[in-house]
Amino acid sequence: MFYAIFYGLIVFTGFYLIIKCLIARKRGVHLDGRLVGFQDERGTQYPVFTFTYEGQEMTLPGGVPAEPKKFKYEEGETVRIVYDPKNPKFVDIEGSATEFIYGLAAIVLGGFLLWYQLKKMGLF
Repeated sequence: MFYAIFYGLIVFTGFYLIIKCLIARKRGVHLDGRLVGFQDERGTQYPVFTFTYEGQEMTLPGGVPAEPKKFKYEEGETVRIVYDPKNPKFVDIEGSATEFIYGLAAIVLGGFLLWYQLKKMGLF
């Protein structure tokens, strides 16, 4: 039974990621930012953007890790970003599908594992 609950939580997490991302993009402010570099956080690299919001210049990391050598944009390039003033910890690149892909993968994997576990338990 523990596994079924755990796999159900994975599915729930997938839906949560997708819904959270959709809400942030809907209520977020879409504006131009400039990639100024990368920030290392416990061995993971995050892109850092600088932008102006309501007259104040801000510098924030992106919410999704990226490998600098394989990143789509280069330092100094202008990038269209989404900034959510209600969650001012990080920004997202407009049109980025990474969180959607993570969420979808969690739903598919968790759903399959949940189905398999329930089948093993004789419920299917």
